[in-house]
Amino acid sequence: MTAPANPGPTTPEHPPGLGAPLKIPEFRRFYTVLSVAMLAGWINSVACSWQMTLLNDAAVMQGLVQASYTLPGLFFALPGGVLADKVDRTRYLLTLNTLLAGVGISLTALAATGLITPTLLLLHTLIMGTVFSLQSPAMMAVVQDLVKRDLLAQALTLNSIALNVGRAVGPAIAGAIIGAFNVAVALVANVVAYGLMALYFLRLPRPELKVRLREGFIEALWNGLKFAASERRFRGILVRFFLFLSCMSALMALMPLVAKTSLGGGPGTFGTLITWVGIGSVLSAFSRGRLSGRITPDIHVYLSAVIGTIAYLGIAATSDIRIASAMAFLFGVAWTNSTITFQVAAQIILPASMQGRGISLFMMTFSSGMMSGGLLWGGIADVIGLRDAITAAGIGILALTLATWRMRLATASD
Repeated sequence: MTAPANPGPTTPEHPPGLGAPLKIPEFRRFYTVLSVAMLAGWINSVACSWQMTLLNDAAVMQGLVQASYTLPGLFFALPGGVLADKVDRTRYLLTLNTLLAGVGISLTALAATGLITPTLLLLHTLIMGTVFSLQSPAMMAVVQDLVKRDLLAQALTLNSIALNVGRAVGPAIAGAIIGAFNVAVALVANVVAYGLMALYFLRLPRPELKVRLREGFIEALWNGLKFAASERRFRGILVRFFLFLSCMSALMALMPLVAKTSLGGGPGTFGTLITWVGIGSVLSAFSRGRLSGRITPDIHVYLSAVIGTIAYLGIAATSDIRIASAMAFLFGVAWTNSTITFQVAAQIILPASMQGRGISLFMMTFSSGMMSGGLLWGGIADVIGLRDAITAAGIGILALTLATWRMRLATASD
């Protein structure tokens, strides 16, 4: 893999702009293919969910579709991180993306021929979720291979933009395709996207490993856990991020109930709220690129906590879709700004030999924080009511952020 081009000198007074990583040809090619894959991923997710409604419209089956994507992360993210540190990432990602394209072909063929069943659908989505978990640490580590340290925040922000644009646009595209044709045609998008991703890694020059791990697989896995336990700054980031998510993730889980119970709406109302979350996320990512060189990561988190708390309190107090949409927008701003900030802080302090495992541990923290927060506040809402639970979660965001202020986040200059 060729060394990243230098897009120009930077100084604290003139920090690199958000588009600086795109001046690096190899990152620009990677980002283009990644953006297509993220858009296709959302199309695929909606298509699979709709296919399940055609096969079995029980709510629990929809839950199983979503769980099949997310649960593997708790079990396979860390092994994926070990492999990202031990093997040739280019060949590793070529193999996994080829596998994803193959699974997509199989799922598309089953849907097109009418041979798909709920069990077969869940088997395919579970395989996809497992491969996503195995490949994500390596994909994120590739970003560090392609850009220099002082451009990492901008590169990760661009990745977040691609993710949130896909979230905002993908479901609408999926609905249009399914309405005009059928589910099988929508599923083709995933096949094409991961086929392109596989072709990208096929032609990408093999990188020179900065540090070749000599540990065995189990030893490398254990050393990753020991690093997280012993490295004070990294451990602090994981603890602080988990606590932050334990309250910040509540609205993600309770949003459908907000649409139905608080606002008296249906799927259209829920879709409107999600769209405004996506719009806030995209605008937050763009604005963050302008602010990242001017304020510290800790200030980013404090601002996100304040904005998030306002969003929670506003949603808890209103029955007006217009006000709720504005609060959903603010939630998107706070959500994206905080998650990018924690992610950059975690990756900056990882040594080259620990990139894959460190990223995987961050991902596991994200997954466990999301799941525990959803379960916690869902249970609390059943006991004290939806509005009071959202209010409490909003206050908790700010309280836990202030309680963990001593766990300072790393910067690129550290």
